[in-house]
Amino acid sequence: MTLRHGRHTWIRRAGLAGLGLLCALPLMAQTLTDTFVVRMEIQGSCVVLNASDIDFGTGAAMPGQKEMSGTIRLQCTKDLPFTVGLDGGRTTGDVNARAMEGADGVRIPYTLSRDSATGPNWGNDSSSAASGVGAGLGSAHEIALTVHAKVEVNGDEPAGQYADTVTVTLSY
Repeated sequence: MTLRHGRHTWIRRAGLAGLGLLCALPLMAQTLTDTFVVRMEIQGSCVVLNASDIDFGTGAAMPGQKEMSGTIRLQCTKDLPFTVGLDGGRTTGDVNARAMEGADGVRIPYTLSRDSATGPNWGNDSSSAASGVGAGLGSAHEIALTVHAKVEVNGDEPAGQYADTVTVTLSY
């Protein structure tokens, strides 16, 4: 019995001595690393904010020309090319023969252009649409395109309201 007791005592003492040695050695710090990716994709985008009406006003049908303008406000992602086309309107559908129509079917021709009231017709194809490059999204980056309109009244138009609806097409 004494041997056993002595043997356990010796093992216990050896274990405690080993533990003491471990405590005396400096611990080595471990450092592990990993990586991760931060990413984002910005897609090109455009939006028509507003297309203002063009109103030639109210008055007598005095012969002559009237010129007015409206504005198309838009935003596009920075550096994104875009085009803005105008269709021929609901009355005729023809960009080269736009007309406002009254309740009695009488039509009054008008033109829309980009550069000035006497400039070339603003249409939907590549040669007549307006083009540009986006400045960014947000109110600080709005782009305002002026729509110049011209109508010629002959003086023999019946009293009434005349109107047409034009569709703006923004492509990017």
